[in-house]
Amino acid sequence: METPYKFGWIPDQEKSYQYPNVFAIEKTAGPERLVIAPSSQHVSLLLDLMKIMFEPFGILYVLTVPRGKAEAGRYQAANPVAWDKAERFLSRFEDFFENDGRHYLRIASIGNSDLLVYDKHNVIYAYGELREFERILLKRELRKVDSVKFPSPHSHKYNAAYDQAQQDVLRYWEWKQLPLQESDD
Repeated sequence: METPYKFGWIPDQEKSYQYPNVFAIEKTAGPERLVIAPSSQHVSLLLDLMKIMFEPFGILYVLTVPRGKAEAGRYQAANPVAWDKAERFLSRFEDFFENDGRHYLRIASIGNSDLLVYDKHNVIYAYGELREFERILLKRELRKVDSVKFPSPHSHKYNAAYDQAQQDVLRYWEWKQLPLQESDD
């Protein structure tokens, strides 16, 4: 049986893609952001980055490609979440978040502009206190580069093995369900 993965590339035959533990500063139409491309342990890195963010957190689970009975949409935790509750949620579904491409996560500090987005390309975007985030990345031995490139062509995997985890995420908290936005590709 094939090991499930979230993000792949197709050099000649489709296979899992891992970034080389790098990050870059990226200019946007708004503020600069970090594009973080770890080779593994994405949830562990999210948790490390969250340690410097102000609590509580707003958590948004965006389900773009549902499988089974779920509906595509934005699922916002009905109430702000303390770090320990966010840590339990992320840890419980770590394997699902890291190995399935049907979704992405947004974790925002309620107290300031810090925001982490873990997307289906297996990168993390960080907004806010970039210098503090960068310090954590360097401590974890990620290397700063000029830019992070997605492989082309690439693929996103929606693994049947995680259909139950999808249902469990949607039952984990009380969620406010909102429609997808145009930017939720």
